[in-house]
Amino acid sequence: MSTLQDYRQISRNQDRFDGMIRARPDVKRNIEYFQANIGKVTSVDDLMKDDKLYRFVMEAFDLGSQIFARGLIRKVLEQGVTDDTALANRMSDTKFKEMATVLSLNETGGATLREPKIVQAIVDRYAEVKLEVSAEDQNPAVRLALYFQRKAPTINNWYQVLADRALQKVVFTALDIPDQAALGDLDRLVDKLKKRFDIADFKDPAKTQKFLDRFSAMYDMLNGDPLGAGSGASIPYMEPVRAGRRPSVISIDPSVTLSLLRFPKF
Repeated sequence: MSTLQDYRQISRNQDRFDGMIRARPDVKRNIEYFQANIGKVTSVDDLMKDDKLYRFVMEAFDLGSQIFARGLIRKVLEQGVTDDTALANRMSDTKFKEMATVLSLNETGGATLREPKIVQAIVDRYAEVKLEVSAEDQNPAVRLALYFQRKAPTINNWYQVLADRALQKVVFTALDIPDQAALGDLDRLVDKLKKRFDIADFKDPAKTQKFLDRFSAMYDMLNGDPLGAGSGASIPYMEPVRAGRRPSVISIDPSVTLSLLRFPKF
């Protein structure tokens, strides 16, 4: 099947595929262990010493590739997010800040990890990531599309997209932008992106879906499977931002608060 067909099959039956992932023996064991033990964590040391909990958290926050960067992760968690100079606040990849904010080990000593809603939110995120990873076995582009779909509502500015290689790959593919463009002047690239697509549209699920339809078709075309090998797919037209149309406001991450019950769907 084409990337578009593979992606739609999962996105339109997300609950069924989510249930299948959670029923996998390894995933089920990991979730049960996390739920039974995360409430015992009161410090960064507690988390780092328990390899199962540490890996679970890292995967849940899309930081699986950084699992072995223990020194970096320790600094991120120990410094927290309340100080503007904290490492997490200075990193271009917002996933580190998101993890430090939700775990709140520096600020609350792990009290938030005894909140059922927070624990469930982390478990749900872990299952979503596992579903995306499993989709990659069949088609790497499907993982990218599912990841983008999950992250789209949180995208506030183009710099955020350019700091995340997966988000950048989806945008560059959909808009037919060469990878080398990221090596040039980023401010100039952001200006071009603003003219090509209104980033505020990613808050709209229907517009995000159209964007991902285009990504899927373009990915197949650029990778030797033109339009899904006769599947009838076509590349959706993306209307450029018209002159005079009010651009979306570029906003940096909102200030951190400790009322973390807003994180059940982070």
